[in-house]
Amino acid sequence: MTAARETVSSETAASESAPRAPDHARFGPATHRRATVLAALASALGAVVLGTLVLTHLPAAPRRQVSPSPTSPPVTGALCRHTACENKDPISTRCAASPLTLAEHETTTGAWIQIRYSEECGTSWVRMWGAAVDDRVEIRVGGRDDSLRAARVTSRNEADTYVHTTMSVISLGTSVRSCFLPAAGGRKECFEARTRREKSAP
Repeated sequence: MTAARETVSSETAASESAPRAPDHARFGPATHRRATVLAALASALGAVVLGTLVLTHLPAAPRRQVSPSPTSPPVTGALCRHTACENKDPISTRCAASPLTLAEHETTTGAWIQIRYSEECGTSWVRMWGAAVDDRVEIRVGGRDDSLRAARVTSRNEADTYVHTTMSVISLGTSVRSCFLPAAGGRKECFEARTRREKSAP
């Protein structure tokens, strides 16, 4: 019994005092390969990051300045002056862009009439709104028969908006006379004004 107990004790002591194998020997070649792969991936990732930083901080290539293509300046202002505007439309010639209102009159039927004047074009005309179909408006400059211009409401759309005469050439201080002739008949209504310098009417 004593001999057997001594044998076991000596074997246990021998196993406890034996040196331990190093870690790499315990893990084996598979663990060593994983470590090598991880190191290679880390190195590649570092190279990609470094390349990205270099590319993003490179100075931008200078851009070529492209000269703008030549364009014609926009046409502004009236398209006619004085005698060249005679008997022409104030809207299409741009004479009505910023006109003066020399006088305004409300008729007995409820229509409104304005005598308009363009200092830039040197012309005058009449416009009318709130009228009825076949209502008529006239303008005469300086009492001259050859300066007579007229406009008539021909549709419901014109009655709801504006109608206007063509232009007559005029100078400062000249009298302008406008008359309203209602389609329903009745008294002819006339009023007058003189050209003068003043601020544009709305």
